[in-house]
Amino acid sequence: MKRDQKQISLRNLNRLFLRIGVGFILLVLLWSCGTIPGLQEESVTSFIRVPFVRVLLEEGGDKLKVSADAAFGIECLRGGMQEVYYSSRPVSISNSGSRLSVYSHLGEPIEEYLDEVNIIPRGNGNRVHLGSKPYRGILRMLPHGEVIRCINVVYMEDYLRGVVPPEIGRRTDKEIEAVKAQAVAARTYAMSHLKQYEGEPYDTRSSIMDQLYEGESVENKLTNKAIDQTAGKVIMYHDDMITAYYHSTCGGRTDNIEDVWDRKEVGYLKSVEDGTACAWSKYYTWKEVFTEKQLRGRIEQYLASDRGRDYRIGPITNVTVVDRTAGGRVRKLLVRTDTDVYRFQKDRIRWVVGRTSNPDLILPSARLDVDIARDNDGNILSITFSGQGYGHGVGMCQCGAIGHSRNGWSFERILTHYYTDVEIKKLY
Repeated sequence: MKRDQKQISLRNLNRLFLRIGVGFILLVLLWSCGTIPGLQEESVTSFIRVPFVRVLLEEGGDKLKVSADAAFGIECLRGGMQEVYYSSRPVSISNSGSRLSVYSHLGEPIEEYLDEVNIIPRGNGNRVHLGSKPYRGILRMLPHGEVIRCINVVYMEDYLRGVVPPEIGRRTDKEIEAVKAQAVAARTYAMSHLKQYEGEPYDTRSSIMDQLYEGESVENKLTNKAIDQTAGKVIMYHDDMITAYYHSTCGGRTDNIEDVWDRKEVGYLKSVEDGTACAWSKYYTWKEVFTEKQLRGRIEQYLASDRGRDYRIGPITNVTVVDRTAGGRVRKLLVRTDTDVYRFQKDRIRWVVGRTSNPDLILPSARLDVDIARDNDGNILSITFSGQGYGHGVGMCQCGAIGHSRNGWSFERILTHYYTDVEIKKLY
């Protein structure tokens, strides 16, 4: 675009977009710098401020619509150039040739060929929106090939406000200690995973690949209260933050991490007896029934995906549990066909078997028994997997934590029950 055309375009947009002074640019730089304020060159016990976390919200599509509750700043970066505008109307960000462009709600270009765009709300209580979803903090847009990466840069405590509700569900006042335990576990997980993606501009993803994060739309008074009352508190083991794994329902006992995944033994992730604390969960017991043909198809599908080619295993003649973990989960499952024997281990068994009700879902838990019904000739009629629990079974059982909270346990007691020999410490 020629410069005179650009100037005319900007004059036409004066009622919607105004340039902002150098002071605001400096504020933007504090928000959008690559390092996380309060973390650089400091030990985990020396924080004096709430840290930031960078959350990857979206990585796909070549066009995004952003807005805010009120006026917001638009910082446009290209090489050594910085231009900052503000608007009270939605704008669109598009990716073309690995460069970003910003367009007004009328479709007119504001800036083009950009390396980065930051959306910063102005004023207290003002939230930025990605599409229709509101978020605290700012939105950082970066080109990534032909798509746009949208990253929410937000204070850790505000990040948790969008994590704890979808992780623990809507709870009552009697269950607030479980919500506090979830807040501390989620904070510990996030803090211990800052900068886990080396070389990437984000610390965590908003999906279950890390922790499910839904922004401000899921916030509620009880979870915000639990987060505020445990602010800065994390779980420590020998002066190091733990990796605070948690899952929905243990089915009566959690497990050692090395028995669930191919990981080294960890002192605080041990099998813990939990009785009937999570018995109220709908997944405390469950059942999946397969025909021989259905189970054979599931196993062939898994092997084809795992090995990168079509796979045929032949009719199944037997399914046997060979070994179990301390928590009662299947360590090794043997599937015998008329031509071969297949061995599947640990939590991977859940992916191998899956469910009859939904082929896209994995088996709820590896804490299971196998029962085979046969006809008079010995042919398999059905294969039944009867199990307890939902999830991998390592660390805190969320439904168990809720059960313990109903019985008067404090969040400290809940956490030290599920994580062996740990302490709760306040970092900031």
